[in-house]
Amino acid sequence: MSDRIDERPIDLPLVGPDDPSWLLTPAPPGSPTDLVRVHGGPGRLVRLQIPPILVMGSSGGSGTTTTVLGLAAAAADDNPEQSPVAVDATPTGGDLARRGCDVADPAGTVQSWLAMKHRSLPSSVIATCGETSAETGVLPRGPEPLPRRESYISVHRDLCDAGALPIYDAGGAVTNRLIAPLLADPRIGLVITLACRPDAINRLQPALVWLDDNYSQYHLADAVIVITRQHRSDGPDVADHARNYLGGFVRAIAEIPYDPHLSTGGPITWNHLTPLTRAAYRNLLSLLR
Repeated sequence: MSDRIDERPIDLPLVGPDDPSWLLTPAPPGSPTDLVRVHGGPGRLVRLQIPPILVMGSSGGSGTTTTVLGLAAAAADDNPEQSPVAVDATPTGGDLARRGCDVADPAGTVQSWLAMKHRSLPSSVIATCGETSAETGVLPRGPEPLPRRESYISVHRDLCDAGALPIYDAGGAVTNRLIAPLLADPRIGLVITLACRPDAINRLQPALVWLDDNYSQYHLADAVIVITRQHRSDGPDVADHARNYLGGFVRAIAEIPYDPHLSTGGPITWNHLTPLTRAAYRNLLSLLR
């Protein structure tokens, strides 16, 4: 995983509460999703070209893990300056490392990394993560609780401070309380995966109602729904139905085509995906910018 990052400085105006123009200025240094400090360059700030991303499923088996890994690989492939890290944010730990680490297994977990003294250093993140052939990091989660007083706010802040681009796998439950702070942050791109099955459409409705009730229609309007074709026989009906009935309520609706490499259930290698699948992940990434 590369720890390179774009080092173009951003000029921030020096204003304060006595100057009313402060209301219109960018967020101050330290806002983790907008500006990150470059280690070794005091006072240098960079703006992320791709926002952090939260991928959640409308139900189990909707393709959140493959979507996270595909987005991370697409970000690294199209933007070598980025340092994508796929992060397991499921309630008890999923199969992110098993599916994603086709080069090196992770040396630790979210929990062990949070216990490190200098966890916001790029070297600490790299030392903990597993590695993929697409040069992305994979940070799995163990089944035990996070260390005391830690949350995914801590995870997000310190990964961004290390110069990483976190892409979170939240699994299939939209009510997962661990991701509540990530879901509430409008600066984090939201992706909702939907398996290409008629029954999955029925499960999507209560998930969207819950999100609307708890985070408002304006937050949901920025989400991208992704239909994942997981079987060779999956056709366009589910995607067409979603576009007809939901297209006006979300930012976009995208599709990931059926890919034999994804359907094997084993480790995913970016270069083994079909060109059409890689193009679909790149398109999804462009919808989140």
